[in-house]
Amino acid sequence: MKPKIWLSIYGFFAALVLAGGGFYALSSRSAYVEAMEGWDSKVGAIQSLESRVPYPKQENAEALAGKVESYRASVAELRKTLDSFQRELNTGIPNTQFQRNVRQRVEEFRKAARDGGLEIEDGADFQLGFDKYANTVPAPELVPVLDYGLEAIDRLLRQLIACGVEKLESFRRDSIPGESGAPASFDDRVVHKYPVRLQFVASHDAFQQFLNELANDRDFFYIVRVLKVRSTLQEGPPKLVDDDARFEKWENPETKEIASNDMINEWREGDASEEDVARRAREAGFIKADEDARVLMGEERLKVFLVVDITRFVGGDKVDGADSDPTASTTSQDGQ
Repeated sequence: MKPKIWLSIYGFFAALVLAGGGFYALSSRSAYVEAMEGWDSKVGAIQSLESRVPYPKQENAEALAGKVESYRASVAELRKTLDSFQRELNTGIPNTQFQRNVRQRVEEFRKAARDGGLEIEDGADFQLGFDKYANTVPAPELVPVLDYGLEAIDRLLRQLIACGVEKLESFRRDSIPGESGAPASFDDRVVHKYPVRLQFVASHDAFQQFLNELANDRDFFYIVRVLKVRSTLQEGPPKLVDDDARFEKWENPETKEIASNDMINEWREGDASEEDVARRAREAGFIKADEDARVLMGEERLKVFLVVDITRFVGGDKVDGADSDPTASTTSQDGQ
């Protein structure tokens, strides 16, 4: 009897497994059939699209054409506005003539600086940043851009004279593509920058006026990229005496030197009386020169360092098809 019992149990489980497998197969087939129908539908849609001849709608084409024309008109208007602030490059200057132009402008600027009271550090060697062309001529293809930079630099530095700047301590022009030590090409094919670096000493008013002149110049685009300002007056204002609410000021009548706070504190050491302070000051060559009020800011001199980008905009129509040659987009394309 036992073998029959085990056989019955085995048959029961076998039937159960077969029933489960059949059910899973039926349910999977249904999902398979549904997926295949979706696939066939997608394939049919793709084949239908591939067999058609694409064409734009007339209204869409007209709308796109209108946008393109509007964009072109805006670009042309922008270019027209930019051209009113910058001149075209002069491509007719021989390199020997440019060298003579540099010498002439240098002499004229030196004279203008002397007449206007602008002191130039190493003025005898000052060449407006074109030192390398004092004895050599530039490559002919660079002359139009160098001539543009020469005029822009001369105008920029003459603003120093007009604004009352006291001293030009240093000036340097960065090399442009095509010159030795310069990058192979401009960073941007549409916006070309010719950087110059200068350091000068001026009053607050002269410095402010100079920046305003650069920002409002209508012949060249000057962009101040770096600006560092340091006051030449490092000490604080004179000590304010509490008892009479006056500024305590001691001045050397011969040298016009103003006594520092440290000097005044030294004269007052040991609870010195006013008479003792005056005596010690006289021994040091100073006399009392109090004032009811003094301007604490705006009277000192400023040491200013600037990096100015002389910027020129090259129209898109002038750079289309230009190669990587830096002179290709600075000479032949502008000389039209």
